[in-house]
Amino acid sequence: MAGAPENGRITRQMLKTKSGEFDLGSIPFLILRRQGIDDLGCLGECTNLQTLDLSYNDISRLQALATLKQLTHLNLAANRIASLEPLKELESLLSLNIAGNLIGSTDSLRCLTHLEDLESLRLVDSVNHLTNPVCHSTSYKHTVMVMFPRLKTLDGERVSGRGSELFRICQELDIAIQSNSPRDGPIKECQIPAPIIAEGFWDIKPADNTAVREAEKQLQDVLAECRKLHKQADDATERAHAHLQNNGTNHES
Repeated sequence: MAGAPENGRITRQMLKTKSGEFDLGSIPFLILRRQGIDDLGCLGECTNLQTLDLSYNDISRLQALATLKQLTHLNLAANRIASLEPLKELESLLSLNIAGNLIGSTDSLRCLTHLEDLESLRLVDSVNHLTNPVCHSTSYKHTVMVMFPRLKTLDGERVSGRGSELFRICQELDIAIQSNSPRDGPIKECQIPAPIIAEGFWDIKPADNTAVREAEKQLQDVLAECRKLHKQADDATERAHAHLQNNGTNHES
């Protein structure tokens, strides 16, 4: 198949086919995801590479990458990498993704600490369920941040600059949880904060009937006055009717 590695090894023909460039030194970027690569072969001849994606392969050795001095973005996610030593030569590196590999401790990262431009490092990719053995320690992020004080992004989270507040809060919570862990003795008693809403605020309270009773009294008074006026009107009507009858009788006589 054109563009496929030979027995898992990157060849010049593969690189020319994938990039469309005849001169390997002229290739600016390469995407070699899911190619079954386990040997980087002649990749080191692509000396002007700036972006390289080798994710989801079977790579364990990185020696061929040491010559890529112009490389700024490197994706090695989902491989079998345990040692990062050759990457210490990548003096222009800005972003490195090594999630889903075999990095066993933060000591394996020390070879990268002098890369002054490195600002983004990923050891965990939660979306794609990729991690490293070192990430099983809850304190690894704190250790990495001490080792790489210039990092802006760790595992896709902002750790410095604008938007980093959430990371710092989570980091402080992790430290607090560790300090209260049973390994350090009994869990410290926490002071229970006072509730924002007073106790019993939502309880159903008996209604205050004072206003209702006053309204009922006023209504009864009005009805009594209405009945009184109605009786007076009836009496006046009867008297008027009687008066008319008397006047009619007198005229007939």
